[in-house]
Amino acid sequence: MKARRHFVAFLAGAATVTAFSPLDLFPVALAALAVLANLWLTAPGARTAAWLGFWFGLGLFGVGVSWVFISLHRFGAMPAPLAAILALYPALAGALQARFRRAPYAVRAALVIPAAWTLAEWLRATLFTGFPWLTLGSAVLDTPLAGYSPLGGVYGASFVVAACAGL
Repeated sequence: MKARRHFVAFLAGAATVTAFSPLDLFPVALAALAVLANLWLTAPGARTAAWLGFWFGLGLFGVGVSWVFISLHRFGAMPAPLAAILALYPALAGALQARFRRAPYAVRAALVIPAAWTLAEWLRATLFTGFPWLTLGSAVLDTPLAGYSPLGGVYGASFVVAACAGL
C-alpha cells in the first residue's frame, strides 16, 4: 500500500510538468496537486507526508528538469541520491503541513498546504540551490488565475494554485 501511494505521488509530480510550456495543460497541475493534498491529508504522520512529498518532487523535477540530474550526476560525478536534492523541498512542505494535523481538513487543504507549498517553493528559489524553475505560479500566465500574479508575484500565484487544488 505504501509503495502504491509513493508511486501515485511520483506520477502526480511527473504529470505536473505538463502544466508548463510547451504543453500548457494548466488543469493538470490543479489535479496533480489535489492528488498530493489528498495523499497528505490521509497520511498518518509527518514522516509519511514528507516521503509522499519527496516522491512527488522526484516526479516533478525528474521529468521537468532531468537536465539537472544529468549535469550533476553524469557530468559532475555527484552521487545520484544527492542529485535528487530538489525533491527535498516538496518533502519539507509535506512534513510542515502534517504538523497541523488537528486543523480541519478544509483548513489544511485550502490554507495550510498552500502556505507550506509556497514556502517550500520560495526556499527552493532562495536557499542553497537558488532554483526557481517549475514554480507553479509561473504556469498560470495564460490562465484565468493570471490576474493574481501582479498582486502577489509568482509565489502569490503559487499559493492561489495550491489553494484551488485544495478546494
